[in-house]
Amino acid sequence: MTGGFLDRLHAQSLMAEQGLDALVLTQPETVAYASGAFPGVATFWRRAGAAFMLVPADAQTAVTAIVGDLQADAFKAQSGIVDVRTHPIWVESSRYDRSLDADGDVAKALVAIDVAAGKAERISRPTQFDLSSSLALLRDALGERGLLNARVGIELGFISARDQADIELALPGVKWRDATHLVERLRAIKAPGEISKLRLGAELSSAGLAALVGMIEPGMTAVQMTAIWTDYVAKEAGRRNVALPGSSWSYIAVGGDGFAPGGPAVVGDVIKIDVGCVIDGYSSDGGRTAVLGHPGRAEQQVYDALRAAFDAGLALLGPGVRLSDVYRTVSQSMWDAGFTTYGRGHFGHGVGASVWSEEWPFISANASAVAEPSMVLAFETPYYIKGLGGFIIEDQVLITNSGIEIMAPMPRDLIEIGVR
Repeated sequence: MTGGFLDRLHAQSLMAEQGLDALVLTQPETVAYASGAFPGVATFWRRAGAAFMLVPADAQTAVTAIVGDLQADAFKAQSGIVDVRTHPIWVESSRYDRSLDADGDVAKALVAIDVAAGKAERISRPTQFDLSSSLALLRDALGERGLLNARVGIELGFISARDQADIELALPGVKWRDATHLVERLRAIKAPGEISKLRLGAELSSAGLAALVGMIEPGMTAVQMTAIWTDYVAKEAGRRNVALPGSSWSYIAVGGDGFAPGGPAVVGDVIKIDVGCVIDGYSSDGGRTAVLGHPGRAEQQVYDALRAAFDAGLALLGPGVRLSDVYRTVSQSMWDAGFTTYGRGHFGHGVGASVWSEEWPFISANASAVAEPSMVLAFETPYYIKGLGGFIIEDQVLITNSGIEIMAPMPRDLIEIGVR
């Protein structure tokens, strides 16, 4: 049992499908997801081996984690993983015991403590971390489980060609298989704790968006609007007595470019507001479209088509529905409205703890996935038209056993901002 969100039985089932004996997780976000703990500052380099997590196919067999030594104790305490092995990273640290410093020589005391703990003298740490050190620990863990000649899945979508060569050289008997999509499937089904983070992010973000549209005035730039939104997100967090989001992001576009920030706003400008809050690494995603003053004929026609397409797709979305069918429904609605050259690549995506706000699965033409209970998707119908503006309708949607739940409901009408 770990403190993370990894469903071992689901992982066991998926590994059985691919004939795998184990998984080796190495992407920082995946290790954090599986363990429930920060895998250490060395993972910021985004290279394989800064952290590993060995997950045997048998759900009853304990996992092993390999992390940098600086934060190993915190990782073990937070994750609940018993078998945590450490390799040295560049950060120098030690322990101090005042009772061993009776003669007043702190250097002597620190050296004695370090040597007793097995630390060598007059040896430098690695510049970042040493992949060979973490691979040696992984080899030991695999060997103890009889997996040195087994079929093992690893996230080849994350690992660089250089690191892959080193991994294969260090573990020549292992039959490595790409488990990138397997991990995506695992992470797509959200645990209750993940859903609560995404829900809070969506609610904070939507509260800030609602406040922003009431504050927009002629002359404002996208940067100023972002500052207003961010301020109200913080106020909403304070009102709820919850911690501020770890970070937030916004793609606000003012005026005719449709995607570039733009501004200062003038009457008639379309304002696209696409925003999200990051809670413990989990990013929400949602958006709305406003117009300063009253929309013109062209703006209204585009928006009406997007709204009809959104409604058609949302009516179909639910458990067991193929995401490619949702894509085709949205596309057909736009084509039926006369926008026959509209061919957006996807109409939404999973949300979670990826490096940004989009992760698998995607609502696309070639999607193989079906919507499953506990998936959280950002469903959207955007359109960026230079000379007219950026348009978006986007809701964060939880797939339930019986249907869907909009996680932060807001009106979907084109927002008309009165000019004072």
